Amino acid sequence: MAAQLYKTHTGQLFHAGSIVIINVGLPARGKTHGSRSLIRYMNWLGVKSKSYHMGQYRRRLYGTDISADYFDLGNSEMAGARTEAEDTCIRDIIDYLTKGGGQLAIFDASNLQAARRRQIYDTFEEHKIRPLFVEYICENDAIVDENIRKVKISSPDYVSMDPESAVLDFKQRIANMQPYYETIDDNDLSYIKLYNVGEHFVVNNIRGYLQSRVVFYLMNLHISDRTIYLARSGESSNEGSYKADAPLSEIGHRYAHNLQDAILRRIKQRNADVLAKTGVDISKRTLKVWTSTHEKSYQTAEYFAKHENVSVRRRMLLKGINPGVCENMSLDDVKRRFPEEYQAYLRDPYHHRYSLAESYHDVSVRLEPVILELEREHDDILIIAPESVLRCIYAYFAPQGLPDSLIPTLAFPR
Repeated sequence: MAAQLYKTHTGQLFHAGSIVIINVGLPARGKTHGSRSLIRYMNWLGVKSKSYHMGQYRRRLYGTDISADYFDLGNSEMAGARTEAEDTCIRDIIDYLTKGGGQLAIFDASNLQAARRRQIYDTFEEHKIRPLFVEYICENDAIVDENIRKVKISSPDYVSMDPESAVLDFKQRIANMQPYYETIDDNDLSYIKLYNVGEHFVVNNIRGYLQSRVVFYLMNLHISDRTIYLARSGESSNEGSYKADAPLSEIGHRYAHNLQDAILRRIKQRNADVLAKTGVDISKRTLKVWTSTHEKSYQTAEYFAKHENVSVRRRMLLKGINPGVCENMSLDDVKRRFPEEYQAYLRDPYHHRYSLAESYHDVSVRLEPVILELEREHDDILIIAPESVLRCIYAYFAPQGLPDSLIPTLAFPR
């Protein structure tokens, strides 16, 4: 993952050894969403991490056309097939953590039965991999039904099935698994239980800094579907200066007006599409506009403030990168006046810091509280900020493989 905050020569952080997170819970409770989000965050911190989804192993071994009987844990004819898929996944996790340089892995499966969980626990302990169980519990049928309709029927298992038939089939899978579900009650284990996607938590026997970071992150997580928009501030009357904090120019005001029209139009169309596809009305959802404390950013955001269901908030952490002695300079100016500094920048543009300035790495560290709050928010978010800030936020959400060196070059046109 690009833009990781911390690095070591070994790739292992916090002296925590290797950790495997073992998911527990019925389908459509948010396990996969939580796993993907946690992997993104841990990789961003610099903890080399990967999630292993049991559905992918099942489809690889047996294809997508599989009976709901496969998910009936009382069906002995299917027991061997289920165990084979699980054991294959577990072996891959062990290889990743013991030979592949990984520090954290997620075993993303239902793991409903206590005896089987103990077997899995012992297997990882034998390889000196510390297990942490994460149980997703949802007692709100409306949340489960919405998750099925929004996410699960888009699974590869249902590409050739109409939506209503897919919903019925998936609910049958859950019904087949429900009688065999045993919640975690062994207090010798390290675990966290998440109820109703963040309504409350139970935390037990958490050991070490890295497990604590996992728990802290999961306590900020939810499965609500929302959109995050990133937009540059409008052009100011003194665009090159960081210190001047100039107001919007005439062009900047036109941009702000057009940005308001474009974002609100997109939201209206999205809401209509969701209602038509799922029957869920999200038209009353709030749009929260976060803006930096730069005058041009706040003036850009003010165009949204007059609308219903929109709130605007200034945030100091969203200020643009401080250029230090390079204030008001182009890269050509820097090359001419500070040739050694310029060469150092070319070698590592993400970490290099000019005199009295910030690096892009500094900005990313500064933005960590914003990232966590973004994960916690249930509403749509529009961030209006300088391009340097948008680059670092985008790098957090970007697909794996974006090199650090490319982050300072990301473009957000007006």
